[in-house]
Formats: sequence, structure tokens, C-alpha cells
Amino acid sequence: MKFVKIHPEFGIVIRKDALVARGVQFDAVLAIFQVQAALDENEVLVSFGPHFGGEAAKAMVNSLERLGLVYVDDFFMFETMGPSWCQFGAAYIGKA
Repeated sequence: MKFVKIHPEFGIVIRKDALVARGVQFDAVLAIFQVQAALDENEVLVSFGPHFGGEAAKAMVNSLERLGLVYVDDFFMFETMGPSWCQFGAAYIGKA
């Protein structure tokens, strides 16, 4: 199980198979985040961040939902307090 890095400042993680299932082009996701590449990715997940401030992150969540993605089922936002020496990650364990 390979983890993807999650940024603690409003990091967003998306399941790649959700993009395919919902017909969302990866380029559209990159445009929402205004980046040329993700923070991290593996075969199953892709991670973006940091996003500075709750309002900016919420705007990105809303944009992903407008593309047809479903919050929690297809993607989630991660925000926590943590020391700079600690890295956070997510791994796909399959559908419950």
C-alpha cells in the first residue's frame, strides 16, 4: 500500500477511479487547482495542496463538486495542526 503525501493546510485527495467514473478530465482538475502537477500521486490517489485558508479550499471543493465529484465518496479535504517535521499521508484501502 503506497501512501500519497497530504498537505496539512487544506490538502485535497481525489480517487483517480472517481475521475474516470464521472467523466472528469484530469486537466480540468489541474485547472481548478491552478497547477501543472499534483503534490503527490500513486496508482489510485492524487493529492493537491497546500491551499491557504478555508475559503480558498471551500471554493476548490465547490469547483470539484461542479465537475460532478462527490465529497467524501470521491475526494476529501484534510486540515490539521502538525509540526513541520511530520508528514501526513493517505492510502487507498478499497470501498467499504
